[in-house]
Amino acid sequence: MTPTIENDVVTWRLPLGNGLVQHVALDDCGHYVRWLFDNPSRSNGMDLEVAIAPIPYAELAAAFTRVTGHPAQYIDISLEEYWSDGPFAVAAKLPAGYNAGPDSMSSESNFSGFFNTWKYDILTRDFKLLDEIHPGRIRSADDFFRREEEKHGKGSLWKRVQADGLGHILKISEDGRKGKL
Repeated sequence: MTPTIENDVVTWRLPLGNGLVQHVALDDCGHYVRWLFDNPSRSNGMDLEVAIAPIPYAELAAAFTRVTGHPAQYIDISLEEYWSDGPFAVAAKLPAGYNAGPDSMSSESNFSGFFNTWKYDILTRDFKLLDEIHPGRIRSADDFFRREEEKHGKGSLWKRVQADGLGHILKISEDGRKGKL
């Protein structure tokens, strides 16, 4: 769900409505993993669901602007528009799984469910537990962007978005699936 640049504005075009997305800060994951191993009496059998906060994309865009000083926006689009014109349009009818056969669930079917999970605010997290486990965790989009902006050697977020975009991190991209993924 990486943004694009439209008329010098960082833009997220996604079918999320005002849904709250539970993004995870990778920098915090090690703390949670360590806690799971260090606290087996509490963590055995636990599905520890982590997140920064429930963040609507309009807030994500506003946080980007506050932290970087560069304009950002979120534009809600329909699922139909996303799958016909969005960055994964080329993969809409392809099988969703890496090794899935041609008759398997399509990427469109699979990821439409994903988007609707966020759009209709179905998922929740236990933020009190997450605060207990990692008191220094990232708690907002502003905190996340601020920390990313301050990372040495990577350049500013604005410059990173400008270069070649932020890129995709899905394995299928690494494996050379053709098209605009």
